[in-house]
Amino acid sequence: MKPVKIDKESLLNIKSRPVEYIMNFDALKLTYFPFIGWFIPMSIKKDDEFYMFHGKQAFVLAAYVIGACFLLYFMAHIFLPSWMDIARFILVMLIYLHYLVYVALCIMGTLMINRGEKKVFPYIGKYISKLTALINF
Repeated sequence: MKPVKIDKESLLNIKSRPVEYIMNFDALKLTYFPFIGWFIPMSIKKDDEFYMFHGKQAFVLAAYVIGACFLLYFMAHIFLPSWMDIARFILVMLIYLHYLVYVALCIMGTLMINRGEKKVFPYIGKYISKLTALINF
């Protein structure tokens, strides 16, 4: 095995890579971070249409998931009697299904941001478009 030759320039390049990555990091990539990521583009760049499009889309998606899971939780644990275990189990599984779909849509949204696309989500995009038209931040 040959010994590795280390010179001063290679060490400086190694040290500067993380700093370079941090300096060039785009905060828009955090937009679809579950439940709180929508706040980042709305507070950083209010004038940029691309940022606001994805911020509003992430906000509506997070609000839907929180509302739907909250409703399903109350249906499962408050409105159903204790002897309806199968119905409770089904509602709890629906909550977990909502979380899985939400994480998948967050990943899809992050990939759209990385590609620079301004597209709505499939199937639910028309509902999100209607709701984002009502939001005026």
